[in-house]
Amino acid sequence: MEQNNELENYVFHTRGVCPPEIHFRLSREGTIHQVRFVGGGCPGNALLVARLVDGKPMNAIIEYLSGIECRNATSCPDQLARAFAAVKKGDLQPTATFKVVEDADPRDRICFIGNLDGNQEVLTTLMHAVKDERVHAIYSVGNLTGLSEQNDNVVSMINKHEIQAIAGQLDWQYAQGNEAVPAAPLSLKHRDILLRLPQVLAFQIGDQKGMAFYGRYIQDLPGYSDFAPFSLEMNMVCDLTRFMKDESVFPALEAMTPQFSVRLVVFSESGDWKHHDVGGVMFLGIGSVYENGFIHWGLLENTAGGLKYQVRKTPFNPE
Repeated sequence: MEQNNELENYVFHTRGVCPPEIHFRLSREGTIHQVRFVGGGCPGNALLVARLVDGKPMNAIIEYLSGIECRNATSCPDQLARAFAAVKKGDLQPTATFKVVEDADPRDRICFIGNLDGNQEVLTTLMHAVKDERVHAIYSVGNLTGLSEQNDNVVSMINKHEIQAIAGQLDWQYAQGNEAVPAAPLSLKHRDILLRLPQVLAFQIGDQKGMAFYGRYIQDLPGYSDFAPFSLEMNMVCDLTRFMKDESVFPALEAMTPQFSVRLVVFSESGDWKHHDVGGVMFLGIGSVYENGFIHWGLLENTAGGLKYQVRKTPFNPE
């Protein structure tokens, strides 16, 4: 049996069909695994195609799928055949282990929020509180989902308000269809939204470049490389310092910061709100949104005197 770490991930951007992306994995021998049509279309037909081709040789499947028409002189099966053909020609390369997205617009006032854990009431209250802050962007650094029946509503709100979110570990599991508990399902539409979230967000505030990520699960993804973008920053936070809890290793961290590609590192997972300046790099730990009767968020500002960071909070009494 082929091992997962021998599979390479591919993302094909479609044309002329409902789902904008097709995700699939290939073994080194060209065997097809885990085909998924993402972002729209007919779930039943997509699942049927995925099951029929799973475990089959790519070269043998292309001829069966090519030329099938639904609309615009193509179809989902035809687009999958074109994806496989692009792999054969070398026009479609494997994707990176984790997805990095850049916020191209420089910001001067950013709000960071942490674990929402599928709590719609908390998110609604938070949005009202942050509205008065006049922020230029809201970054969600953590799990949108949790052991909650409100997961669909939370993901929908994040999407509606165009909050730039990073996939936490639970979000990644839900995206794969692995619900944490049967009582907390997530619709296919919202699983697709989670699947397309990045693991890392690159951004700029003032003249400083930063990156944000959730935590250690990224390092456990198949094919993770210590040479990937921002892997040094993630390794230092997760492994060397244990999410900045071990201050005894800060001298070693300071020796590594000149090799960083950013001057601001934002992380979550530990559940703690933290702020450290080490070796000319600002490290911000983003904790849970709700704890001890308060809703929390981090506010980072670009001021004339440099970057200013503070954790804001507002009382919250759940009904």
